[in-house]
Amino acid sequence: MLGRTMWDFPGGRTGGNRYLVLGLGPEQAVDLAVPPDRDDLIAFGPLLSDDATVWLGTAALVRSPDPETARAALAADRYAAIEVHAWEFGGRR
Repeated sequence: MLGRTMWDFPGGRTGGNRYLVLGLGPEQAVDLAVPPDRDDLIAFGPLLSDDATVWLGTAALVRSPDPETARAALAADRYAAIEVHAWEFGGRR
């Protein structure tokens, strides 16, 4: 949804902490628009079912100083659960 791939992230591939943030949905889609503060967003978009017909949540790749700050990329009160995982370009650490 950012109009670029993660490889085009202007913040580069090294330095700082990066996280995969997964907002697992309630029954209806939320966070369908990109947050206004997108400087630290590497990638952002819907998490869809295998056949791309059902919204399951939202996925964000975020550069952040810590997991708690990364979690704030998604509105906590809009999801059934939010997971935060350490991440680096190429996958999980």
